[in-house]
Amino acid sequence: MLVRKLVGLAALAGALSVLGNAAFTQASYPSAPIRVIIPLAPGGAIDVMVRALGRAFEQRNPYGFVVESRAGANTIIAANACKAAPPDGSTICLLSRSSVSINPALYKNLSYDPIKDFESITNLAFAHQVLILNKNVPVTDFKELVAYSKQNPAKLNFGSFGVGGDTHLVVEWLKHETGAKMTHIPYKGASDAMLAFKSGDIQLIYLIIGNPDIARQINEGEVKGLLVPGASRNPLVPHVPSFAESGLSPDQSAFETWFGMFAPKGTPPEIVRKLNAELSAIVKNPDFADQYLISKGFEPVGDSSEAFAKFIVEDQKKGKLLVDISGAKLEQ
Repeated sequence: MLVRKLVGLAALAGALSVLGNAAFTQASYPSAPIRVIIPLAPGGAIDVMVRALGRAFEQRNPYGFVVESRAGANTIIAANACKAAPPDGSTICLLSRSSVSINPALYKNLSYDPIKDFESITNLAFAHQVLILNKNVPVTDFKELVAYSKQNPAKLNFGSFGVGGDTHLVVEWLKHETGAKMTHIPYKGASDAMLAFKSGDIQLIYLIIGNPDIARQINEGEVKGLLVPGASRNPLVPHVPSFAESGLSPDQSAFETWFGMFAPKGTPPEIVRKLNAELSAIVKNPDFADQYLISKGFEPVGDSSEAFAKFIVEDQKKGKLLVDISGAKLEQ
């Protein structure tokens, strides 16, 4: 009997110790700046958003973020760097729909598994996007563009930030739905693609509205805004018709990218909970959301880790559909 009591007391002490350590870890975390790996180059809409998020995080905690750009290879470089980081909360990463829902269907032998290699923290935001056209192309709307492309199949090129990203796949879906004729030209990143657009090497590009100066250029007529995904127009570019207005699918969730926070697999649950609570509170804060998200073309989310994980499972089905329609398959 005494032995059983001692064993029971030891087990209880062990359980209390674990709970105590978890509480201590969560309360004292972070004890240093957190490295946040992002899959895009500095200066774009995502980089600006994450740095603002880091400043807001530091206002609530002893330390903020050190943002590390690991751009390239359809976000694979950043995902692999995050996967290889110590699972102790010192490194987290922002990954996109391309990283999580598209790459598994696009690459035959992907070097990471979005489900098995990462802990889902929270979906930060959806990014509203727009299809823009060089103003020298003699059409006024998307329907005219489709007709023009069929009559002049060699005159239209659309650019992307790389084969298999949403900037590529959504336009391939538009071609599939309408019979539009245009040639895809992939670039290494947003800056190269935008230079090609300005020089006239490409005539169309699908990108995040929040990229610097895009909304202004559309609203002032420097470029033509053709389409925004979904059933309704976007208030940042109110003169641009929606997919639904143009006779296309109104299901916005199938065509808009999102950006979420992840940690390497094995990161302690109490740290994931702490990060979820802090990041969700920040993106849901009306002042932060208005200044750094909504006004930049983002829709704040800030869901629970569990809800985010369930969302990913469903979104991967939509990502696979876009890949299958495009016919793109890549070797890593």
